[in-house]
Amino acid sequence: MARLYVAAQVYREVTALPNVSYRHGWMRRAKLGNREGGIGTALFGFRLFSRIGTYNKEIKMPERSRPMMTTEDGYMRLEYFSQYAAADSRRKEFDIRNHSLLRMRRKPDFLFIGDSITHYWELGAFFHRPEQLIVNRGIGGDTTAYLRKRFYVDALQLQPVNCILGIGINDSIDLEGDYWKQLKPLPYDTVCSEACENVADIIRQAKESKSRLILTSLLPIRIPILQREPIRKQYIRDMNGWLEETARRDGLIFVDYYSAMTDWQTDTVKDGLTYDGLHPNGRGYEVMAEVLQKKLLEYDILL
Repeated sequence: MARLYVAAQVYREVTALPNVSYRHGWMRRAKLGNREGGIGTALFGFRLFSRIGTYNKEIKMPERSRPMMTTEDGYMRLEYFSQYAAADSRRKEFDIRNHSLLRMRRKPDFLFIGDSITHYWELGAFFHRPEQLIVNRGIGGDTTAYLRKRFYVDALQLQPVNCILGIGINDSIDLEGDYWKQLKPLPYDTVCSEACENVADIIRQAKESKSRLILTSLLPIRIPILQREPIRKQYIRDMNGWLEETARRDGLIFVDYYSAMTDWQTDTVKDGLTYDGLHPNGRGYEVMAEVLQKKLLEYDILL
């Protein structure tokens, strides 16, 4: 009877807790204690009674880290708390791989770094000189802002002889906005200037190292379902112009994939070169490999 009385008191007190997570946690412990029986249940009940008052007094709602907004419909809406960073998706993998290269004192002959265009490139199928070490540090969804932050860790600390950079297309997503989060598109000049600033910092980092940085163009696209495909195509052209001019000014190699893959009559990627209008398929990567090798050969670099 005493045990049933305690359990009944526990139930009444737990269900009075103002926080759902506390209620569920204490109820789970109550059930465990009741199965164990005897003094365990009683002690649990007494501990709970001694703490219920404290919980009722001290439980607070989490502080808001983002401002609330008043909607036109008369209710309050909270901003999103966090931003997903694609660069985190391969962090553990790359940390282990980087450690292995450094521990074994293996310096890559070529290190490719970028977004999904690099990530999905099966480099060994196109470049297979037996004496060369080729490393891929592409991350699907990556942007200039995050590659700028990981550039030293995933590239420069490995001391590659050549570092081939392909980044920037995902920055143009900000030109679309986000329908589900009700976010408006960012201004065109803002998106372009931030991308250029990030790449300029990557170039600065590379200049402080012994690695040769090689810039590559963004690829043409054909994604008619995009709401703002024309302005994203303009972004690609403007970024490529900036990359080419920057490479000329800073004495860097610039590899122009765009010209070889663009149908100039339609201003879209040529038929048969992509998987989905954005990412190259095997034929697309074959074209890129040929363009890259031909350009590097002008500088007596064999790949």
